[in-house]
Amino acid sequence: MKNFFLTLHMVSMCLVVGTLFVQSLSVVFRLKLKSAQEMAGIRFIQVRIHKFIYYPILAVTLVSGTVLAAKTNAFVQAHWIYPKLGLLIALVSLGAVNGAQIEKDILPKKYAMMTHIGIFIIGAAMIYLATVKPF
Repeated sequence: MKNFFLTLHMVSMCLVVGTLFVQSLSVVFRLKLKSAQEMAGIRFIQVRIHKFIYYPILAVTLVSGTVLAAKTNAFVQAHWIYPKLGLLIALVSLGAVNGAQIEKDILPKKYAMMTHIGIFIIGAAMIYLATVKPF
């Protein structure tokens, strides 16, 4: 059962980070468009992906990670899990910023790009902590 939840967690985590990464990049690209019709069409697709792909996959990731941590007693034995949870909060916060940026442009292009870079760095740090388990 542990292998099932580990596989589910790894796949869903990749989908969460990948979805956020592509969504934030598409926000930056959308800001370069000139036509209001094109922007509205892209925004419609972005909203659908954010609501109907990102949030359900995020829920699967959170549930599978919690079950996996409980099964392996990680909250007591693995001290690397606490920085990973902190990074998770930061990643979910960037997802919320990305969702707000999708709904209406709240950030200029350069700050929207920083959100994109932050998602990449936080995702990489979470993968590092989970695979290397430095402490």
